[in-house]
Parts: sequence; C-alpha cells; structure tokens
Amino acid sequence: MRIRSIIFIVSVISAVFLHVSPAGAGVYLDSAHGNSSYGVKRSASGFPTDYPRGLCAHCHEQHAGINGAEPAPAGGAPSDYALFYDNYVSQTDGVCFECHKDVSSYQSGGGLLNRSYSFRAGGWTSDPMDDILEAFSFTSPGSSHNLGNIKTFITGKWGYTADSNPCNACHNPHAAQGDPLGAPSIAKSTTTRGWPVSRPSQHSTDNNAWGLWGDDAGEKMSDYTSGYQSPFRYGSTTVYEPDGSAAQNGSNLTDFNTFCTDCHNTAYTTIYSATLGRNLKAINWVTTGGESGGDKHGKNNATGGINIRSPFSGASSGLYVLSCTDCHEPHGSPNVVLIRKEVNRGLLSGSVTTIAQPASNNGNKEIGYLCRQCHTDDYGYTASGTVNAWEYVHHCAPDYPYNQSSCSGCHGSGGGKDVCSGGGGGGGGGGGATPINCNYCHYHGSSDGWAGGRATNKRTF
Repeated sequence: MRIRSIIFIVSVISAVFLHVSPAGAGVYLDSAHGNSSYGVKRSASGFPTDYPRGLCAHCHEQHAGINGAEPAPAGGAPSDYALFYDNYVSQTDGVCFECHKDVSSYQSGGGLLNRSYSFRAGGWTSDPMDDILEAFSFTSPGSSHNLGNIKTFITGKWGYTADSNPCNACHNPHAAQGDPLGAPSIAKSTTTRGWPVSRPSQHSTDNNAWGLWGDDAGEKMSDYTSGYQSPFRYGSTTVYEPDGSAAQNGSNLTDFNTFCTDCHNTAYTTIYSATLGRNLKAINWVTTGGESGGDKHGKNNATGGINIRSPFSGASSGLYVLSCTDCHEPHGSPNVVLIRKEVNRGLLSGSVTTIAQPASNNGNKEIGYLCRQCHTDDYGYTASGTVNAWEYVHHCAPDYPYNQSSCSGCHGSGGGKDVCSGGGGGGGGGGGATPINCNYCHYHGSSDGWAGGRATNKRTF
C-alpha cells in the first residue's frame, strides 16, 4: 500500500510539471524568463549545467533540491510555488532578488542588468542604477516602491493571497518581457520593444488569462487620451520617449495611467506608506470640470496659462495629459517619491530630497527642480533670473495668479521684485522673498485654499 501511495504521489507531481498548458507555453517562451536565447539560466554549485535557458527548473524545483549547493528550501520543506528560494522575505530579500542584481546573481554570468526608466525610455544611458535590487534598496532621501506595503495592499484583492509575491502586483513572471528585449545596456528602440507589465486588476492564476498590458490595441497612451505629448529624449529636441522615434502621441507607450491607477486612485484612499508614515495622496487623473475636477496634469484641462517649455507648447498646451512615467521611476530613485533624475531631455539641476506636507512651510522648493523641466522658472524667463526661482509664473506672467504686494503675508519675510518689472502689483527693488514651500500648493489633489483672502481656489496640480 505504501509503495503504491508513493508511486501515486510521484505520478501526480510529475503530471504537474508535464502538464504545461496552464503556464501558457507560447506566452512563456516569448517572455524574458522563458526565451531560449536570453531567458533564465540558474548557475549554482551542483546545479545541472546542461539545463537549457528558459527551463522551468531554473526557478522551480520539482523536489526539495537537486543535489546541489544552491539555496535550500526554507525549513527543509518546499518553498511556496516550489521555488528554489523564499518567495518574499523583505524589501531587499526574496526569490526575485536572487537573480535580479548585478553581482552575486544566480543568473548565468553572475550578474543581471535591469536599467532605470530614465535609461531605457529617457535615453540617459549614463544612469548608474543598473539592477532591480539596487532600485528597491533606496532609503531616505531616496525612495523605492515599498514591497511590504504593496503585499499588504494586494492581499485579498484580484485573486492575490498572503503568499503572493509583491513583484507580481505589476509583473506576470511567466509573461513579462524585457524592454528592450534581451538588450539591457542600450536604450529601447522601435525594433527592440518589449512589454514588461500586467495589470493587477486583471490578475489570474491562469497565465493565458493574465496577459501583458500595453502590447495590444487599446492599451496605449494614445488610447487613454488624445492629449498626450511625449517628452523629448535625453539631449534631443527631435526624438521622443519611449523609443527614440519621431512618434510623440503615445501610440508607442503603454497606457501607464490606467495601469497605475488600478491602485493609485480615489477609491483606494487609505494606501498606507510605511516609508512616508502616512497614507498616499489619492490620485484623480480622470475627472474633468476645471476647478471642481481632478488633477490638471491628468485629463482635467488647465484653466489658465501654464508657461510651458517645448515640446509641450502650442495650441494644445492646456490639454496635455501626462503619463505617470514622465515624472516617476517605477521601482526606485535617489529622489523622493520615485522622481526621475532625467526628465524631458535633461537632468534635474538638483536633487529632490524632501517633500514637506502642508502646512509646514520650511521654504523647501526642491520639487521645483522637477517642475522646471517642463515649466518656465525665472532662469527660463530671463538669463538674469535664478534657477528654480518662481517669481515670474506667480507674479508677472501674462495670467499671473497673485498680486506682488504685501509680500510678507505669504512669504513671511523679504519681498520686492527680482525679475518682474511690471504687473503683479507693487513692491520695490530686488528682494529675495523667503520661498514658499512648493508643496503648500502643488501635489496630487491640491489647491491654494490655504492662502485665505489671496487664494485663487484653483486646482494647483
């Protein structure tokens, strides 16, 4: 009886690994893990060297081990999903990081490169960040998507369980493709495109049902809105993100807004960030209606001038809708809140290390280093102006929102005009008014209502 039981169990286990259709053989073979040329190939002491690239056994062990010195199953028992290492341990420890790092990787060759979005799409190929473990290892003043918080958030939603890997919130490991395909040391081009993400709201344990997002018609930024304008690539005024082509309407860009707002939306208003010590700001990228609508960087139109830089100028300048990845890295950044180091053809002129919450006016305006990549600061207005100073747009642009008088009422101290020679009210000589914290007025869902009688009560982001 015991022998027959053992034979039965072995037969069942064998059937699991022989029956491959639920894993979606075609989809898997087209994936970054399953590709026969550059797919996964584990290298470890005692691990069979003749296993071909893309073989399931590089990640999944049919038994407790394969007589090697590779990481042993935790506690001497099979790990979740028969993986060769614990599925998820912490922000910087888990099965994905056993390969996705540039040194001491179990991937053949000893290192696996995965570049930043600024490198791959932005074309800034000098970005030193080159692997996923590094991207998820940023601590203050940098930032990384918090995997523990993601795991907490997805558990119980869309078929995810407490055993799910938080990386799988955005990536189907049996379908995700490299972008660019199999070429981690170059920026992506029209001929090397891949599609790495799958929507969490479409998650399914059926690999064929949980497809990629962005690869099909109806899943591009040009489908999300007719008002998308691609930023320039690094150092260029003729080619655009994400692939260095002349296309600039988002027809070649994944609809990241629909993708990201599966989680970051107004329905889920209590996404807690242990990193920030608070709930994340709810993001309303879809509601129109001017001052009563959502964010104006989303589908809500601007209700005045926006003093914008190329390529966002022109008749449509007030109608543009940004993609989340125009400003944010998906995994991690040396800046706070995942802000990219390269945006719209150039590097930020300073680091963004602090986001102070209203009403904490500490005069910090580092976020302006991001804003000036697309908006006109005083230096962009006149060569005598100061980089990341914002007198012009607030006090003397054609549709300036605030009269330049009684400066201390808002700034606390200082005053006078530095670049404004007319309009904007009174005020004498150059002054150097104490800066107002940018985050007083500019963040997801913001207005300037704090300014009392001086407020425009407009949406200010």
